[in-house]
Amino acid sequence: MPSGEGGDESFIGTCIMLAVDYLPISVATLLPAKTVGLDLFQREQDSGRYVLYRGATYPLTLDDLERLRGRGIHLLYIGKDSGPRYQAYLRRLLDTDLGAVDVAPQLQAGALNEVVLDSLRSAFGSRDLNEAVATISQLGALTAEIITRDEFAASDLFRVLHHDYATFTHSTNVAFYAAMLAAGLGYSAEEVEQITTGGLLHDLGKLDIDDRILSKPGRLDEWEFRQVKRHPGLGFRKLAKRTDLNEGQLLMVYQHHERMDGHGYPVGCVGSEIHPWAKICAVVDVFEALTSQRPYRKPLSRNKALEVLEREGSASFDLEVLECWKSIILSA
Repeated sequence: MPSGEGGDESFIGTCIMLAVDYLPISVATLLPAKTVGLDLFQREQDSGRYVLYRGATYPLTLDDLERLRGRGIHLLYIGKDSGPRYQAYLRRLLDTDLGAVDVAPQLQAGALNEVVLDSLRSAFGSRDLNEAVATISQLGALTAEIITRDEFAASDLFRVLHHDYATFTHSTNVAFYAAMLAAGLGYSAEEVEQITTGGLLHDLGKLDIDDRILSKPGRLDEWEFRQVKRHPGLGFRKLAKRTDLNEGQLLMVYQHHERMDGHGYPVGCVGSEIHPWAKICAVVDVFEALTSQRPYRKPLSRNKALEVLEREGSASFDLEVLECWKSIILSA
């Protein structure tokens, strides 16, 4: 099958594979002027067919990528069997000195997002909790190392995040936000790493909740809401006896739905009883939920979500933590 010939998105050849044979990849992770080594496909909106956009040996230029973004195209697709090669490509990007190449700073943020999402998806799907926690700890270290770099900009990360309601997507975003907020509050690099790992683990208990409840396209009834409210305790019990997680990380899992006025769950702790890291998680957990797609509503803008958090104010959140998060959002 021949490659595309440049210009304004040439489509050469229609692929007859089913949609399940493809994986979406973010345009923000594609490096211009180099070959990705993968056949890249685009999905036709009307027919749903997947057609070749660029062959594996044909380079992408910066103009190509800008045209895609200008047309509102943020996802391309690769064959499912190419997933491991794409992940290897992303990890090479994370090791690249971006100052040495003429690319947008969000490239590495995009690669980080895709690597963490893919790895967290695999970790959450694993039946081996030891392996999952080890993987998630490595992701926490990688994320914190990049987010605490001087050249990191929150705006670059915001542009590449996914906002669906899958548990691993939500946990990835919460971890990124928690890392940025912890760094903004002045935590050490080691603490930011630990907080990031806690963010990746915070919703572990949801894996034991029926997905039909979590993805219900409407208001939960009383019984269903009681089931959802079990997830902090379920996650905490899975992790509580581990020696490779500290108290703060465990309490991010257990207390991220507690509220300063005692009206949260699962215990109803008041402000002084809530761990500082759980207070960080509480703010970014609600913010992420408000700004992401849900089965029952569309996402709010970042500014609208901030308004909701500010209305909750000191009843729900630590005001110092909330103000720091507000400054990060408004400067992004």
